[in-house]
Amino acid sequence: MPKSIADIRNHAAASLSTDKQQMLEQFLTPMEVAVQAVSLFSESTNPLNILDLGSGSGILSAVTAQHSPSGSTVTAIEQDKQLADLSEAAISQGTDKYEIINESVFDVSIDARFDRVILNPPYKKIKPTYISTDCGQIKVTNLYAAFLVTAIEALAPNGECVAIIPRSWMNGLYFSDLRHFLLEKTSIDAMAVYGSRREHFEDMGILQEIMLLKLSRKTQRKTVTVYQDVSAGTPLIKQDHHDFPIENLVFGKEKIVRIQQQDPRLNQFRTLSENGLWASTGKLVWFRNRDIISEKTTSYPLYWAANQKGLVTVHPVTGTRGQWVSADAENRPILQPAGSFVFVNRFTSKEQHRRIHATYLNNPGLFAADNKLNYIHAGTPRKTVPLQDAVARGLTVWLATTIVDDWYREVSGNTQVNATDLRQLPCPSQDQLAALANLINPTNETDQKTIDETVERFFSWTPRNK
Repeated sequence: MPKSIADIRNHAAASLSTDKQQMLEQFLTPMEVAVQAVSLFSESTNPLNILDLGSGSGILSAVTAQHSPSGSTVTAIEQDKQLADLSEAAISQGTDKYEIINESVFDVSIDARFDRVILNPPYKKIKPTYISTDCGQIKVTNLYAAFLVTAIEALAPNGECVAIIPRSWMNGLYFSDLRHFLLEKTSIDAMAVYGSRREHFEDMGILQEIMLLKLSRKTQRKTVTVYQDVSAGTPLIKQDHHDFPIENLVFGKEKIVRIQQQDPRLNQFRTLSENGLWASTGKLVWFRNRDIISEKTTSYPLYWAANQKGLVTVHPVTGTRGQWVSADAENRPILQPAGSFVFVNRFTSKEQHRRIHATYLNNPGLFAADNKLNYIHAGTPRKTVPLQDAVARGLTVWLATTIVDDWYREVSGNTQVNATDLRQLPCPSQDQLAALANLINPTNETDQKTIDETVERFFSWTPRNK
């Protein structure tokens, strides 16, 4: 058996099969990340009750115990027998007062008595599940969210929790219940976002954008300490960080959480939905409509992400799925009315130049849009209404600006651009958008500098880089 806590973790990582890791989305915490996570806990002079949910190699609770007063106790829950044994080997080096529970976290009755809860849970998506809390039923769609709710419920008054989780909880409709629960039940004390997706878990092949989240079971603090672009090898206290007022990081009825304050130039705008615009998702799911999709010209054009070129939507294009749907589409709820719209690609890569890729469309007749595209219109969730053409052109330019792209990257660590977040995006009025369209027309060759400089002149902004 390896001797040091770090060696135990590395031994566990080397022993974990790729298939099992991918199936469970289980990423064992490296020593550097464990030390950073534990450093977020407040110092204490009294012995602590420590809980590790899904302890894996035991590295998190072992390091927590090592940095806690003498007499502190650890309870570690791990359903994998091999990992539970490794947890015991690691934790025993931090304290002789411990209990290893070899069961699923969700099969264990956990009292709200813990002063410190630490966890690096699985990141696996699950079917919508409801967890009972004293705040009511909380809907979760990911294992890490279920673990985090369980962790909060296990905290004693003034207890603290540090979790190593993806950033995806901070935005999107799927995590709305979780955000409301956290903001009602806890204080968000600190957030540390890693700059690289691979540096901190380099032997685990992780793809998500990961962060450290510190919560306390008490009334929300006035400020939140935010560490951005964290490097795994340097103590957090030595890395760049700022304290932001909580009200500047949380906004909208969906309680979207940001990692830094909004650019003050955007404060003058209401949200896209408040300006009478609505973002919806394309209605055609290709595998349910394969029988009506054709590569030959038939009744109605079909738009995919591949039809987005520069700031415009072109049709047809070659080298992709069929560009048309047959007249049978009239009997299915997939057709959109003629008129002007803005498409936004739902899926991008982290390294892509623009996270938000918006394109203008003016279609003279009915058409269909793939569900991997969002489309912005002037209607409601139940009714699609085309935009005024000038508004559509101006909105396309606005969504292509660097300031908007930066806004979205600060809101979302996910490469998926969802309609819920678009509705909360700061946006000029429809009259302003129409006026902006008179200054610049979206084309497939409009360059970024021209877009940004035109918008800056229109709103009389001083460029931030000057």
